[in-house]
Amino acid sequence: MRRASLAALVLLTACAVPLDPPPPGEPDGAGPPRAGGVLRGASPEDPRTLDPARGYDTVSWAIEQMLFNTLVDYDAGTTIVPELAESWTMSDDGRLVTFTLRHDVRFSTRRAFTAADVKYSMERLLKPSIHSQGAEFFHGIEGAEDYVAGKATEVSGIRTPAPDRVEFRLTEVDPLFLHKLTMPFAAVVDRDTVERVGDDDFTRYPVGTGAFVLEEWTYGQRLKLARNPDYFRPGRPYLDGVEETIGVSAQLAWFKYQRGELDLAGIPPAEYERVRADARYQPLLLSRTTLRTQYLGLNCALWPFDHVAVRQAMNLAIDKQRLIDLIDGQGVIANTILPPDMPGAEPVPGYAHDPAAARRKLEEAGLAGGFETTLWTYRDPEVSLRLAQSIQRDLQAIGVALDLKPVDFPALIEAVRHEGTVPVFLLGWEADFPDPSNFLTVLLHSRSRDTNNNTFYANPVVDRLLDEGAPLLDLDRRFRLFHEAEVLIMQDAPWVPLFHPAGSAVRHPRVRDYELHPLRPSRLENTWLAW
Repeated sequence: MRRASLAALVLLTACAVPLDPPPPGEPDGAGPPRAGGVLRGASPEDPRTLDPARGYDTVSWAIEQMLFNTLVDYDAGTTIVPELAESWTMSDDGRLVTFTLRHDVRFSTRRAFTAADVKYSMERLLKPSIHSQGAEFFHGIEGAEDYVAGKATEVSGIRTPAPDRVEFRLTEVDPLFLHKLTMPFAAVVDRDTVERVGDDDFTRYPVGTGAFVLEEWTYGQRLKLARNPDYFRPGRPYLDGVEETIGVSAQLAWFKYQRGELDLAGIPPAEYERVRADARYQPLLLSRTTLRTQYLGLNCALWPFDHVAVRQAMNLAIDKQRLIDLIDGQGVIANTILPPDMPGAEPVPGYAHDPAAARRKLEEAGLAGGFETTLWTYRDPEVSLRLAQSIQRDLQAIGVALDLKPVDFPALIEAVRHEGTVPVFLLGWEADFPDPSNFLTVLLHSRSRDTNNNTFYANPVVDRLLDEGAPLLDLDRRFRLFHEAEVLIMQDAPWVPLFHPAGSAVRHPRVRDYELHPLRPSRLENTWLAW
């Protein structure tokens, strides 16, 4: 699943141009946005699909969100704003969500968009034959499980009382329901096209309401998008199109950027410090922390990590600043489980780097002479192994002999799910939704030990706080309960939070209004080219 990660792609995984000055009479940054031009990008791989019901990777999502729209979306941060919906209301019990739709939306075929298209798209997503990884997010709609089981021909909890109105009746209150509707899975597709080409071929003929349309996709070579002249936001997009060259590594894309062949660039790790220090690049460098946390997981079911003092010693022993240096400063030190951009995140008492205190904790646990254990990590010499070696050195200083076991990523994900296999592991987590539950409940509630609680941590008080906060629509109270749970978790120390990674990119001077997003790939409908 895309959320267990060691690194994240930035939209248009690498792309840019050398730092030529603007043409005479075109001062950098002057004037209003102008229309025209094609943004040139590059990617190491093709999207896995352009069918939003089936995509669940960053490359696919980056393209899909330019072709399709959802009822609601995020602003530049994590606030939900209208997209295809004009407005929405929620019943007092939180189980009925009603959307009033925009009247000025058309599919790129020019057919008018109505509430029936929302119902069709959601029911298509839930069809077992689609095999959508996003279907599970919507099983809380009334009638969804009967529909999936073949006991009903429609989802009774999705109603369309008027062409501009759609209602969702939920089996129980779900504070995350609007967040789920921001995911590309819930994008509205053109029924006429799906029925004409079939579900399997829709990825080659994707028709939505988005700012762009698919012009060409030559697999393994290039992907071209063209401006949708019927897009419902007047004057958008500014770009005439987007061109992606496929099969270009990050290093090759960086060379192409410097030769003037691309318009945005991801920065190879070996180049980051030089780029950051170069005065030419500084005004063009984009960086933003994301909703990710890189952490060291400690298996609470295995000796000696079944002792809280040992887990606390691990937290005190690790020099996190050195880890930040190893990733060229592309992140911030993590003293908490929740990333700083997460709504509801507050300071939590953490652990300073204090080897002497770490040794005292081991003495408290009866392990003054230290112990031996094994750290499982992703077989990635560029990042993961360097981080693991730094951690190994820190633990050696307090008497802990750490063997390193590099494995392929699928093997790592499989191994950590087995209680008696992996004592220590290096992983990361990226949020699906900007809500504390997506970290604390998904990863650290005791009932998640069969899924993503790979430290096999359990604390009944933490479980109670998480369960009490889960159904609350009152965000102040919800966040307060989750914060109390996080404080207890940090005291119990099943994790050593290491750092919150940052996304970064460099733009050409002519690229304007391109922004990184903390949760989703960057959108391009407001991006424009100055010359």
